[in-house]
Amino acid sequence: MESHQFFCPNCGTEISRNNAFCPECGFNIQKYLSNLQNQSNKQNSSPSNSEEKPSPQSKSSTNKKREAQSATPAQSLRKPPRKPIKKWKIITTFVILIVLIGGYLFFNNYYGKKATADRLITAIKQDQGKELASLITSNDPSFKPSSSNVEPMVTYYSRNKDKLAGLKSALVSSGYVNGHLKFVNSGHKFLIFNNYKLEIKPIYPKVQTNQKNATLKINGKTVANKMNTTNPKKFGPYMPGDYQIQTAATVHGHKLVNNGDYSWIDPSGYDLDVQSILQTISYTIKGQPNSTVYLSSKKIGKIDKSGFYDIKDYPFSQNMTIQLSMKTQSGKVVSSENTKVDMSMNDTTITPQYPGFATNSDAEDLINSVWGDLSDGTVTDSDSANDDDYDTYFVGGSASNIYQQMIKMVDGYQKDDNIIDYEMTPSIKKVVPYDTGQTMVTYDVKYKFDDEDHDHVQIFEYNSIIQKSGSAYKMKTNVMDHKVDDYDKDE
Repeated sequence: MESHQFFCPNCGTEISRNNAFCPECGFNIQKYLSNLQNQSNKQNSSPSNSEEKPSPQSKSSTNKKREAQSATPAQSLRKPPRKPIKKWKIITTFVILIVLIGGYLFFNNYYGKKATADRLITAIKQDQGKELASLITSNDPSFKPSSSNVEPMVTYYSRNKDKLAGLKSALVSSGYVNGHLKFVNSGHKFLIFNNYKLEIKPIYPKVQTNQKNATLKINGKTVANKMNTTNPKKFGPYMPGDYQIQTAATVHGHKLVNNGDYSWIDPSGYDLDVQSILQTISYTIKGQPNSTVYLSSKKIGKIDKSGFYDIKDYPFSQNMTIQLSMKTQSGKVVSSENTKVDMSMNDTTITPQYPGFATNSDAEDLINSVWGDLSDGTVTDSDSANDDDYDTYFVGGSASNIYQQMIKMVDGYQKDDNIIDYEMTPSIKKVVPYDTGQTMVTYDVKYKFDDEDHDHVQIFEYNSIIQKSGSAYKMKTNVMDHKVDDYDKDE
């Protein structure tokens, strides 16, 4: 008897022949069996089958053969079972995704505007020429950024740290710094990320000298051994920044050198026109005896006892400065302000000023006011002194010992019957720095007393320390040093 169980020819599941469809995969079982039966009928109706009727034994054998044949296509159509996905493949795929996402986020930030600006600022601060050059591009194809030619920008911002803060702010905000510096997106890194760079417009200075055959150096590098003309000559391209232009030539046996410092961070065409004039200058420096003289920060001598130092036919430099240094009366060493020298000072006298110290004019104004109000009768006692605000000339006001001595002295003259009239005339002899913010003034006072038939004259020398108070100077101390002269003069 033919078995009702067989294997699904589609998925290999054991099922009943009575099923219309495979319960596992849905294969049409009845259609399949019908097709199989039709094939069998065709084989039975063939000539060989009509000639010989099979015996029961052969029939049984034939049925088994058919079942075997029917099973064969089912097995050949069976699909292999699905293999489970291995766990390590899932983990690997997950790790790759994490790396890709993390890498994207990292590089998107690294090449972002703010991060790139931070790297640029750091490269300037730490003088990283190679890194800085990699963050710079140019709109001029003839300029190729390198670790050496970007150095002038590093020099400029190292000397102007306040400007560096402004640069960072401009990079992050608008990206526009000035006409020569812009922060732009110059393309893409790896076709994905922004590529921000500092785009520069190079500078082309034009240098002119009044001497032919002059040697020209820009930031220490010789760019012309002999300037064969006095007409302007163009050089460049250069990075915006700080530059020193030096021209040198021998004129009448004397080597003349002109050094000029230029900050070309956003220069105009006019700024880039350099007039390098090779010439000599003569002048006299006035100051305290034994003061040290510095010419452009180089020590060149000391002021003699006369209070002067002469400079004759010295090669003129555009940035020439004069400074004095001296030991004050209190023992401190102080320096004067730098006085810039230009050709208008040729054959003149230069008097460098000390910051915080009184000038001769300041000292004269105060000393003349202190003694003038006593001499002309404006102040004769404490009441008149109060009316005239005489105490404003002294540190401590009316509580000052000097103020009280002055009032007492002039009050005594007023009450002396032997003095018909009196007159006091001060004259400045020396004004020198004494201590921080204090100046010592040495001066004479000429006393003239009218004694009816003659004038009695006395001259005394005083040393007074004055100091700045607001916009004016006040007297802190006033000591009579010695008598200079004493004589009578007939009227």
